[in-house]
Amino acid sequence: MSFAKHLKPLDITNYFKYYMIMRNTLIDKRQEILVSLGGIPEPEVTNEEWLYLLKEETRNSILIEGVFISEDELEEVLSKGIPLKKNQQEALNYFRTAKYFYEMAYQNHKTGEFMFSLSMIRQINKMLYEGIKAGGEYRKGDVKITGSKIVPPGPYVIEKWLAVYKYYIVEALNSENFIRFLAIQHILFEVIHPFEDCNGRTGRIILNYLLLSKGYPIVILKGDEENRERYYRSLEQGDRVLNKLTRAEFDKDPIRKSLDAMNVDRMKTLVQDALRVSIDRILIKLYETKKGIIAQPAKDVAHSLRFAPDSMRTLINRGKFIAVKRGKEWFTHEKFELTMEK
Repeated sequence: MSFAKHLKPLDITNYFKYYMIMRNTLIDKRQEILVSLGGIPEPEVTNEEWLYLLKEETRNSILIEGVFISEDELEEVLSKGIPLKKNQQEALNYFRTAKYFYEMAYQNHKTGEFMFSLSMIRQINKMLYEGIKAGGEYRKGDVKITGSKIVPPGPYVIEKWLAVYKYYIVEALNSENFIRFLAIQHILFEVIHPFEDCNGRTGRIILNYLLLSKGYPIVILKGDEENRERYYRSLEQGDRVLNKLTRAEFDKDPIRKSLDAMNVDRMKTLVQDALRVSIDRILIKLYETKKGIIAQPAKDVAHSLRFAPDSMRTLINRGKFIAVKRGKEWFTHEKFELTMEK
């Protein structure tokens, strides 16, 4: 059944708005279920699902910047803790840095407090450089972003822009549209590009720090060639607005209005889709361990519900079923179907 069946055939704008509302609603429903099952588990390596997400985030986040490490190689360097090559050092640094700050974010969530500072951002960048070179210092010159058309501001205004960035984080953290806020702040940080290197990795750790602080699991932004291209184009979508801002005055309120008016649909979609995958992985594990509801091959569920296999895959892709991919096969359950009703 088409989600746009009540729309006029050529009303593309309304269909897109309806589809975005549907995506938001299905994310909200997933989060409600997660809370009802006890909320996100503590991000510790003894938790199978958390460890998987953290490893996959590590591999994909550095892959976005052209650093490849296989699953087996990552396993080996994590078990031994002794990197022999530069890519292993970068992967180990990312894993350790993310783990440290995600544990801090989880405490933000549990206590209801929120810790965020520019010194924390610098520490993230410094830890990502450990054993490679000195990090955590703002860049001294202009910089270009490989693979992107974004033109970051000059070094003389970095601290002013970061003050605006911190202001936006604190003021907009509890925005009604939290996913949109995440997209805006991530684009803003990457456009500022405050460090000489590891800005993307720093920004993605901050993104997940904010998610965890609000009780959501971390997201994995894919680093393969196709998804990397989508990621850079998503950043550029917001950059076109930011480059029109007057950078001399740094008046926070007009800048806040410009940020809130940004078109960040591409980045928002990337974050939403990645969040749905992460939530589903954790939800299904909780259903299986707490409720005894075991996920089954999607083809079996489709047969039971009298759906065509292609229809089931479409519904999973649209988020209508809580589902997880194990190996090459999707798993779900009849009870994992979600509706649009509030």
